Amino acid sequence: MQTINKKRVTSIEVAKRAGVSQATVSRAFNPNSKMQDKTRKKVFDAAKELNYTPDAIARSMSSNKTDIIAVIMKNPTNPFYAKILTSFSNAFQKYNKQILFFNLEDEKNSDAVMQQVLQYRVDAILLTSSPISFDWIDNCAQFDIPVLLFNRYSNNHNVTAVCCDNVEAGRHCADYLIKKGYTQFAYIGSIEDVSTSIDRQKGFLDRLQEQGFTVCDTYKCTFSYEAGQQIMRDILSHKTKKYDAIFCANDLIAAGCMDVARYEYNLHLPKDLAIIGFDNIDLSAYPSYNLTTFIQPLEDMIKKTVQLIINPSDSDLERHLFLYPCEIIERKTT
Repeated sequence: MQTINKKRVTSIEVAKRAGVSQATVSRAFNPNSKMQDKTRKKVFDAAKELNYTPDAIARSMSSNKTDIIAVIMKNPTNPFYAKILTSFSNAFQKYNKQILFFNLEDEKNSDAVMQQVLQYRVDAILLTSSPISFDWIDNCAQFDIPVLLFNRYSNNHNVTAVCCDNVEAGRHCADYLIKKGYTQFAYIGSIEDVSTSIDRQKGFLDRLQEQGFTVCDTYKCTFSYEAGQQIMRDILSHKTKKYDAIFCANDLIAAGCMDVARYEYNLHLPKDLAIIGFDNIDLSAYPSYNLTTFIQPLEDMIKKTVQLIINPSDSDLERHLFLYPCEIIERKTT
């Protein structure tokens, strides 16, 4: 089969057709550049006539920017993080920037992932749920690549983070369950030492203790439906431990707990057991679950994260932690 080599139209040809300089053509395709509307339209019309598209690689070489943001995440199949990934992609595209996704399942592979990220000369790195060593973040400083954390933070590193106030959410959960009349509590968190789960547990247990409830058992598992099922089987198999309310670190764990409690132990929710999740994924609102859960203000959090990368203010640069309040959504499991 014969292939047809079609020559790529250059910005020089567009400039000639529009009657402007090559620099004007480059500026016209930069949404942040100031230019008269009629001039920009003249360039766009010429580009359309010639079927011209800007060369992102050439532009990155001249500006020393690639307009690529690296997003490093663990388990993108988790509905919560899949939503985050899509939302960031849409948000950055409004600024003509693209995300490059890296899946990091194991911290042992962090060095290899780091080398891959650096090969693409990304403009910034966004860490979400990755089990990455914070030494890795320190190493990025020598390459002048800004690193931001989303939905997690570190007390030991001077790195900017955007996340919800998980401690306050845990406290709110305790108050809510106590007000409902529950007295025997358990918390199911992450098997990994991540700030989200640690803070939710801290807020929950601290507030319970303040209210006179000194006993609250804690369990750990992965953030998955299957792990929620297994941990609930372990809990319910111990006849001596009776809980009337369980706070789960995410909705997938909560859904797994619900199904085991209902279908394997014939418990009625919330009469026999109350369950609260976290993240408000789509599944939590399904009629088969109707799960009481917490919702994070993702739109505001993502908007702030993008702004910190695209155009941080002086006051932003002085802060390193941006916390956003969560809200509880009451459904049928409490």
